[in-house]
Amino acid sequence: MKHRICLPLLVGVVAGLSACSSFKATILPQQEGSFTAVATAASYKDAVENAVGKAGEVCKKQDKKLVILDRKEESKDQGDGEVMKAAKTAADIVLKLGTLGIVSRGGDEDYKVTLQCKCE
Repeated sequence: MKHRICLPLLVGVVAGLSACSSFKATILPQQEGSFTAVATAASYKDAVENAVGKAGEVCKKQDKKLVILDRKEESKDQGDGEVMKAAKTAADIVLKLGTLGIVSRGGDEDYKVTLQCKCE
């Protein structure tokens, strides 16, 4: 009988905790009270929103304001020449035609944003 009561309670608690934050980022503690927020996403905008949102949550829990000390951005497309970009586009078109549009062009981790932060 106890197991039947505990399991739904545990499922509810886990679901509630996962609903607390919709931002997908990793927080890494650093020296002197600072931390790093790292987020990856299919778009630059989503990566920034996730990193800033998660960092903001950390500071909000401390009743402090977020201060961004440094920002680093990366893209899987960085460094690609025009010929490589054209080749990727052509390959994407062929794949989409071959699979009737089932294949998507972007991945979930095309953009990465790393923020150095602290709470004040």
